[in-house]
Amino acid sequence: MRLLVPLLLALLLFACTPSIYGVSKDNWDTLSQSERKQAIMHYQQMEVLKEQRRIEEAKIALEQEKQQQLEIEARQQHAQQIYSGASGVEGDLLRVTIFGGTVRMNRKHRTYSPISLRIADGEQKTVLFYHPERPRYQTEVTIKYYDGLLTFDYAKGREGNYSYPIVYIPQWRQGKRYSNISLNKRSHSEARNITIVVDAIALPVRHR
Repeated sequence: MRLLVPLLLALLLFACTPSIYGVSKDNWDTLSQSERKQAIMHYQQMEVLKEQRRIEEAKIALEQEKQQQLEIEARQQHAQQIYSGASGVEGDLLRVTIFGGTVRMNRKHRTYSPISLRIADGEQKTVLFYHPERPRYQTEVTIKYYDGLLTFDYAKGREGNYSYPIVYIPQWRQGKRYSNISLNKRSHSEARNITIVVDAIALPVRHR
């Protein structure tokens, strides 16, 4: 800890020191004309490399975004086919009911009106929770169902610690209750002692 403070101070001083083409002003004044030209060339080369890297990273990010959007659209199309009965197998369409306990709304934990929704495999839904007597108290919670994994309070990149995942089991066909669910205090909903009931909705028999 004793060594860390001087190091941080040194870094701050270095960051605040005026520089010319990446060289501190004090050192720049000591350079010959030839050395200055070399410093300028090196600085310009580094700036070109930085710009090339920035452009390449932007291209990669754009391509990843396109791929993610295509995946989302494909999943949405598949979900619509499940709803229509044109596709899907047992367990692809669920009735999810949420009640009891509290969730965080307007900075406090409050009770909420029971929630019931249908969700198909490949869907991600944002559900509005609101107080039964004071509707202005409300919060939105994301529920995701991908490949047999139902996730309550889904948050991209944080689902491992702050969401509640439920893996498909055959008992969903008769309805399965999950009680006394409480989430991490750093989760979005901060749910406490809620109950989630999952029912697999029977799909129409398709004749080949």
